[in-house]
Amino acid sequence: MSFPLEKAVSLLEEARDKNRLAHAYLITGPVGSGKEDLALRMIEMAHPGSAPAQSLDEVRSGTTTVIGPESKSRRITIEAIRKLEHTLQMAAPDGVTKFAVVRDADRMGPGAENAFLKTLEEPPSGSRLLLLTSRPEVLLDTILSRCIRIHLAGNPGPVDLSESARAFLDHLKDHTESNRSGISGALGLMSRFATILKEEKTAIGKRNDEAYKSEVAHYRNKAEADQYLKQREESYKALTEAEYQENRNRMIDYLMMWFGDAMRQQHQGQHLDLPDYATATAQLAQRNTIDQLAAKTEAIDTLRAHLNTNVFEALALEVGFIRAFA
Repeated sequence: MSFPLEKAVSLLEEARDKNRLAHAYLITGPVGSGKEDLALRMIEMAHPGSAPAQSLDEVRSGTTTVIGPESKSRRITIEAIRKLEHTLQMAAPDGVTKFAVVRDADRMGPGAENAFLKTLEEPPSGSRLLLLTSRPEVLLDTILSRCIRIHLAGNPGPVDLSESARAFLDHLKDHTESNRSGISGALGLMSRFATILKEEKTAIGKRNDEAYKSEVAHYRNKAEADQYLKQREESYKALTEAEYQENRNRMIDYLMMWFGDAMRQQHQGQHLDLPDYATATAQLAQRNTIDQLAAKTEAIDTLRAHLNTNVFEALALEVGFIRAFA
């Protein structure tokens, strides 16, 4: 389930008041959703009375470590993880919570992830770990299972739509205004959705293949190039899959916004995520009860959860669309 930033802060404050904060959190959400802002609020929450900071860089200290991608490879190195671990193991004044913040946690390679996993399994006392990423699918399952996930919703206001997203929403608009129903209509929508995803993945793969070929041309005649290029080939394959899953999740977000706008219109809400499609979502609001719209939203949220596992994608899409649109 996605939360606006302020709602996430409120829930965390309730957990703090009940002494139920976890030692590790995975903060996810699209670009601009406020992941770093939430991390800052959590650090301030643990140290009441401290001066508000404008960025994570301002809170770096002997008890707060902030790391992220570095060097030309834009990776989080094993060395950075080890420094983070060293800081967490250092003694802190009584009542001070030590924080380790990992920006763009999806940029950890296998070695860095395995090194960080040890810290997750045996967290030092009085410490809290915050992983920030827009692509949690890239992380090891063993890391995901040891963190409490907080998924932030995008910023309020009309959403900037990509060309592919607008193409699908235009199709969904026609589907809604034509009042199509039944399994055949749902599967037609699913087919259009899957086609757009396939086209996106092809474009992503082509872009990353070109980047890899450039590296091959640059490093071909250098010492130990074969081993390095093999690693880079695997890295680009992983990057292609990660970028694809990020795009897929963004498309799922648009479906959540679609039904969310219909629910808002039932309650005369002023804000719409997709104002260009207000006529269609208004018709959806008129044809469905609030409980029916809630069930459709839940079906899409369940689809998102299933897609973030090892489930067969085509089957998950088919079931999700039938539940939401049939």
